Amino acid sequence: MRTRTFFIVLFCLLVISVILAMSTRSQKAEEPPKFDIIEINTGGEPNNLPTGEPQWSPDGSKLAFVSEGWLCVVNVDSLHEVKKIAKIGQAGFAWSDTNQFAINDVERDTSGEIVIHKTLSMNGEEKLIKKEVNKNELLKNISGLTGLPDGTLGYYEPLNPSDRKKVFHIIKQGKLKPEDALKQMIVTTTEGWVGWGAIILEGVDGTVKKKVTKGNATYSFPILSPDGTKIMAINHRSDAVIFDLDGNELARLGAGVYEGWTRDKGVGGNYEWSPNSRQVAYALMVESEFDIEASDIYVINADGTGRTQLTNTPDIVEMYPAWSPNGRAITCKDLNTGRVFVIILK
Repeated sequence: MRTRTFFIVLFCLLVISVILAMSTRSQKAEEPPKFDIIEINTGGEPNNLPTGEPQWSPDGSKLAFVSEGWLCVVNVDSLHEVKKIAKIGQAGFAWSDTNQFAINDVERDTSGEIVIHKTLSMNGEEKLIKKEVNKNELLKNISGLTGLPDGTLGYYEPLNPSDRKKVFHIIKQGKLKPEDALKQMIVTTTEGWVGWGAIILEGVDGTVKKKVTKGNATYSFPILSPDGTKIMAINHRSDAVIFDLDGNELARLGAGVYEGWTRDKGVGGNYEWSPNSRQVAYALMVESEFDIEASDIYVINADGTGRTQLTNTPDIVEMYPAWSPNGRAITCKDLNTGRVFVIILK
């Protein structure tokens, strides 16, 4: 009888302990969020103007974006004070330094398509760099603005339309002398940067080429890490794969399309290295048959661990994440309204 009573008492004590533990856990203060989201402007260019992706200045003190055709700038310490620089419409833009932009524009007249490269100061003053007329609507494929690893900014011009030989024209010198900047290695594929092919490293001047990936697998949109030690590229399942420079696979970020995938479960895109090469930001998009219905921004470690969801907004299609130079913030843009957001990481 005593033994039975002992077990009953012991059972009651255990039940009370569990209840107290659950109560204590429920009363535990919630962890503060690891980031703040700030909206910069209330409207801007929607998806039909893809050149308006927000961009950080080289020193991280400013952020530029396109709103209603205007190139706009905000200072990081006063994100709600928007300064309109100049009307650029659908032209592409890039920072050439903290107080100047390079503009890539396309115009059409009776003589054909005209490609224009120019600089634009913070005061809206323009200076022409290059003007090329593409007669008979046969484009010479002068590239858009291209940044090199050392910060050099320029563009490619094909030497012969029948092959892929091209020359790089420097608009703004980076940390290296021009002759040394052209020896830097950049990453592409055998079918071009957007084409599906084997990943290759090549010199900017085209003098050196090295195949990176092994076997017959093909990839697209390869990106060299800022520290120059890794390459991230997209496979046919829209997943980001990380390689070392010898083509050894280091990680898969697990944000792509897998067996049993359907469009409403989401697919990764807009992958972007962090400045220290340790993390990747990307957009996880929910697609319909013809459109992107929703998208949120995520961050993940380059080894595939530590996935963190930064936004959870069914009514906002966040795209184009871009890290600030110090890695403490990420900007993104609403695909539907053109609104620009800054995610401050803590």
